Amino acid sequence: MSFDSPEFYALVFAVVMLLLMMFLSHREKGPASTYILQLATTSDEAVDSDDIVTLEPQDHGRVLLSRTGFSIGPEETVNLVITIREQECSIVEKKGVKRRGAVGEPSTGQVVLKCLRPGVKYHVRYESQLTSAWTIFTLDTASPQSHSYQLKY
Repeated sequence: MSFDSPEFYALVFAVVMLLLMMFLSHREKGPASTYILQLATTSDEAVDSDDIVTLEPQDHGRVLLSRTGFSIGPEETVNLVITIREQECSIVEKKGVKRRGAVGEPSTGQVVLKCLRPGVKYHVRYESQLTSAWTIFTLDTASPQSHSYQLKY
C-alpha cells in the first residue's frame, strides 16, 4: 500500500474518525441518588429577611443547612429534594402539606445533610420553588468554614 493509494487515505480517515469519536464522546456518569429531607421550620419575626442559604460543615462530612427568607402557613412544611450524581448536586425546595386558606408567615428552617461524602467538592444548584429564586455554588465538604449564599430571581 503506497501513500498515494485510495486505500491508504480511507484507512487514515477511519483512524482519525475513531480518534475523534473517542475524544468527543461523553463519559457515562454514575447513577443518581435522591434524598428527601424536611426542614425543621420556626417562625421568624423579620418580615423582610433575605433569601439566604447558609451551609455550616460539621463532623463526618455532615453539613447543617439553614434557610431564611420564605413564608409558609401554620400547617405547611418545606421539603428538600436532593439529587446527587458524582460531584453534581441539585437541591430543590418544595412546599409540603398544606391547609386550604392558610396565610403564610415568615419562617426559617434547618436540616442536617447526611448524604454528602466527606472530602468531596460538590457543584450545587439550589432552587426554591417557594420564592422562585435560585443560586449556584461550590461546596467543599472538607472545608471547616461556613458560607452563606444569596438566592437570585
